[in-house]
Amino acid sequence: MLYLVGTPIGNLKDITGRALETLAAVDYIACEDTRHSGMMLNHYGIKKPLISYYKHREQESSERILGLLKEGKNVAIISDAGMPCISDPGSVLVAKAREEGCEICVIPGPSAVVSAVTLAGISGGFVFLEFLAEKTKDRKAQLEPFINSPLPLVMYCSPHDLDKTLNYLSETLGDRKLQIVKEITKIYEGVEITTLAIGTQRDKKGEYVLIVEGKDNKFCTDLSVEDQLIELMGSGLCKKDAIKKVAEQRKVKKDDIYKIAINIK
Repeated sequence: MLYLVGTPIGNLKDITGRALETLAAVDYIACEDTRHSGMMLNHYGIKKPLISYYKHREQESSERILGLLKEGKNVAIISDAGMPCISDPGSVLVAKAREEGCEICVIPGPSAVVSAVTLAGISGGFVFLEFLAEKTKDRKAQLEPFINSPLPLVMYCSPHDLDKTLNYLSETLGDRKLQIVKEITKIYEGVEITTLAIGTQRDKKGEYVLIVEGKDNKFCTDLSVEDQLIELMGSGLCKKDAIKKVAEQRKVKKDDIYKIAINIK
């Protein structure tokens, strides 16, 4: 039997009793990083033979695991955090195991994307893009089908890519409401509500889940914050009232808009 087991995304107390029972009972555990998973398993008092199963060895490792499954062994696959196959290795093995007629069982557990969407108060569906691709061509192909989707766009982002990602999204989608969910289940967990044009005003540390509003929501404009301010001021509003109106429309703090407005003469 192949078991797909969810593991904590930050807080080790979040593992389920069923996950612990499964990991303690199987013959082998396949994992992305044997050192990382070894320390986690040691914390729970679980000692099993570990099989290295990371992205660049999926094909090779899958064949080895299939061999063990055909011998009647029970194998669990875990990722460094969360559920296997969700922005982590596992899909190749699942596909091969299914082709070979092997039994597969999922042991549900923590998921950063589900936790972030819950924390953000999103309902009615969403589009999950995992991490945006590195190359511009691939990124465009990944995002383009969903530019006009009314559903929120949800994606993972590392701290060193945050500014670049927000700039790209703002240029491609226009300005939209944005929720930046950070460090789920960890000490500095939090949600920052802003827009794509304004971006984050906080230190860039930890792992992020970005939630961008869909096309048909109340606030969605192709104008940058600066252009929107200029347009409102050109219609007769004073700078103070323009700042207030933009902040209300974008559901952000007036101070964030003011920092942009001070550059407008």
